[in-house]
Amino acid sequence: MVPPTARAFALAFGVALGPGFQGAPAELLFTQPQPALYRLDDEELTPATVAGPAWGRAWPHGNSGDYVEFGSRVVLGVEAGVAVHALIHGRPLTPVRWIHDRLLILQAPDARAAAREAADLARRRGVVVSYPVIRNTARLESAYAAAPNDPHFPPQLANVTGQWYLENRDVTNGAVLGPDLNVRAAWPHTRGEGVTLAVADVGFELTHRELTNRVVGAPHWNFVTGTSNAAATGTSRTWAHATEVAGLAAATGGNGFGMSGVAPAARLASWVIFTNASRLASDEVLMEMYSFASNIVSVQNHSWNRGGLRQTGPTPLERAGMAAAIAHGRGGKGVVMVRAGGNDRASGANANDDYPADPDVIAVASVARNGRVAGHSEPGACLLVAAPSADAGDNALFTTDLSGPAGANFVNFLPPFEYLSDFAFNSLGFSGTSASTPLAAGTAALVLAANPHLTHRDVQQVLLQSARHFDFADPDVKTNGAGLVVSHSLGFGVVDAGHAVRLARAWSNRPALVTITQTFAGPLAIPDGGLKILVTGPDVPGHLQQIPCVGGTGPFPDDPTAPLPLAYLGPATTVPAEDLTGLAALIERSTNVSFATKIFNAAVAGAAFAIIHNVETNPISGSCPGGDQLCPMGGTDFVPIPAVFIGHRAGIELRDLFATNRAARAQLSLAPATIAFGVADPLSLEHVGVRLQTDHPRRAEIRVTLVSPAGTRSVLQRLNSDTNAGPVDWTYWSTHHFYEPAAGQWRLEVSDQLATRTGSALSASLILRGVAIADSDEDGLDDNWEQAHFDSLARGLTDDPDGDGYNNAREHAMGTDPTRPNDPFRVDLARWDARLLRLNWPGVEGQTYEVWGGPQPTDLTRLATVPGRFPETEWLTSSTNLPAQFFQIRTPAP
Repeated sequence: MVPPTARAFALAFGVALGPGFQGAPAELLFTQPQPALYRLDDEELTPATVAGPAWGRAWPHGNSGDYVEFGSRVVLGVEAGVAVHALIHGRPLTPVRWIHDRLLILQAPDARAAAREAADLARRRGVVVSYPVIRNTARLESAYAAAPNDPHFPPQLANVTGQWYLENRDVTNGAVLGPDLNVRAAWPHTRGEGVTLAVADVGFELTHRELTNRVVGAPHWNFVTGTSNAAATGTSRTWAHATEVAGLAAATGGNGFGMSGVAPAARLASWVIFTNASRLASDEVLMEMYSFASNIVSVQNHSWNRGGLRQTGPTPLERAGMAAAIAHGRGGKGVVMVRAGGNDRASGANANDDYPADPDVIAVASVARNGRVAGHSEPGACLLVAAPSADAGDNALFTTDLSGPAGANFVNFLPPFEYLSDFAFNSLGFSGTSASTPLAAGTAALVLAANPHLTHRDVQQVLLQSARHFDFADPDVKTNGAGLVVSHSLGFGVVDAGHAVRLARAWSNRPALVTITQTFAGPLAIPDGGLKILVTGPDVPGHLQQIPCVGGTGPFPDDPTAPLPLAYLGPATTVPAEDLTGLAALIERSTNVSFATKIFNAAVAGAAFAIIHNVETNPISGSCPGGDQLCPMGGTDFVPIPAVFIGHRAGIELRDLFATNRAARAQLSLAPATIAFGVADPLSLEHVGVRLQTDHPRRAEIRVTLVSPAGTRSVLQRLNSDTNAGPVDWTYWSTHHFYEPAAGQWRLEVSDQLATRTGSALSASLILRGVAIADSDEDGLDDNWEQAHFDSLARGLTDDPDGDGYNNAREHAMGTDPTRPNDPFRVDLARWDARLLRLNWPGVEGQTYEVWGGPQPTDLTRLATVPGRFPETEWLTSSTNLPAQFFQIRTPAP
């Protein structure tokens, strides 16, 4: 007799269940314990003269796609009091495993017999479970989303460079090639749903196929005309700018067309703020723009700045609008403003001299595909994070363009590739910090979609904690006093959307912001020509004891170098054969070999610093002349040692002196005007600002740095080409002191690198922003937090007691328990593509992991050894020839 529930299920589908199971294809009813109807092909049930299959296939009723595999064993469960042996008497079934007294597994001759017997047993009174052992299909729902079906998501398709900036991996084996946003690790949790992102720009194409679904219901506004008509009005490349930005941030993904934005389910608002290609709306209108729809718009993207070398930023009216958006936007949580860092690196510009010098914005730099800062991206201590862009010689980013031949891509492509006319890519693609900014803004949208309760400060800190550096050959990449890696070129590094979303989901709001200001009233004279080579020792002529020089753009002798002998290398066009350890290098300038090449050659040989002297004459017009002219050494950002430039005559005299005077020593030294601030207030720091007023007639010559009690140095201004006076009255900001302790001695150093012009520091203020803590040991950790977790104050900021990769500084800010790993050690398995599976688990740097696998949990062999990577380590393997059904991650015994 069929159990009542099974009979009702069967009759509802009009299925006849009889002894012969007639019909083609056959349908069998099992109980699992819910009734489950499966369709089998005739060949799965037809008796055969040979042994039947070990596994067969069955399709759940109504499903013509995914099938299950059923085996030669039957799972049988019965009600209390039912005699199993009587039930199976005479059947080709043998008990092989008792799970408990009413649940067992029976062996059948083959899969066909198992299916027949299971279906027949399901009809018997007292049977509550009866089905063949089944291997179900399943979708790997894990920490890594499937790649979208947009054709240009892959990094390369034929001759079109695609969206490597979202996933920068080798298409053949999945190996990480360099920086990307790691969006597939964020998308299983959110794609930006419920978040509105505004693009403040020239207006984007609202009808673009990739954008039209993103713009519905968004607060579009044209601040120039005062209307809701916020579409792009021009057809040139300049007027495509906002459309390119919008696509990177939130183009619709997974629609089988074009591309995907970082937050492909976010809503996009178009805001027009340019009257023409280069003229902004009035500052009164911009004031209104910043706080427009601030309870609807969560993220603002500003891929624009004033540009140039002068110190120019928001006007008082603009600042008022920004302050209103921060104070009142998003119900008081603050609008998240994302700002381009600027593209004038080659001319010596600095992001800290423009709109990015603002602690309430997320200032974004550009990183090239190889992991190094892009050649256009301005440095600045105010930079928070970076995102990918294109460097010179690289194909630019793939993104949306004005449709057809308008915009950046003027080519009319023929079918079936006509859609490519609506996108910018390759040499016609998008680049600059304008392109990096919407990638960071899209990530911010993902963060807010994961946790809408975050304040704008929380979002900043989630992003900086998620960020990572890829170019550790850059000598400016340093670790601050809280153990965070930071640089003046890329801030805390490239944002990781997957890590950011994981952090956001568990993030506790940071306590209220506290601001402390200390002011120095001058004047204090700035030593003229403070950068010098000091030569000491017997018989050193007076005019060689202090030699004026000019520095480069790389490592700088803010602290004096050791006094060392000089080894003369001539032009140093190749690495010298001699060992220069314990020596400094004196090098002759060449007109056909770069400064950087010469300095690198000296450093490879072991030189501690380098001095390059001018040639006697320079025949090349338009470049720095020869003789005693001092030339700033451009292109030296990434040299590994400090270097300076001197005139020809001084160089020759140094060469001759050190050839005969073995006791002589040279060192690089900077004499700044130093302003000390003693801070007693205990804060866990966030942004740090310096307001500086001087009367120096030429800002270009001034170098400004700030040194924290932890020893971290922020370069606020370096040698540049600004011929205006100043800094007259400017406030610089630094992100480099995040989570450091505020208490202790701070040093502001203001130096004049070139002689002839003099000036004084008239006034200086140190502005400390952070969270108030009780900090009797001045280590940056709240005493109560330390006592609660460690029962003492013995731990420091950079300690990591639980070994999870999150040091105490991070855990203190995140509000997590530093004695227990933040992420449980869990192994996830996901499909990377049709050929490869991705195994991933929480990891830390410096740890080695072993991947073990096998057919059973008790039968495992070692498959691979993988170096750890924070916060997540991965291993990829073939999905078509899977080496194991069970995996285990082990840390090898020490």
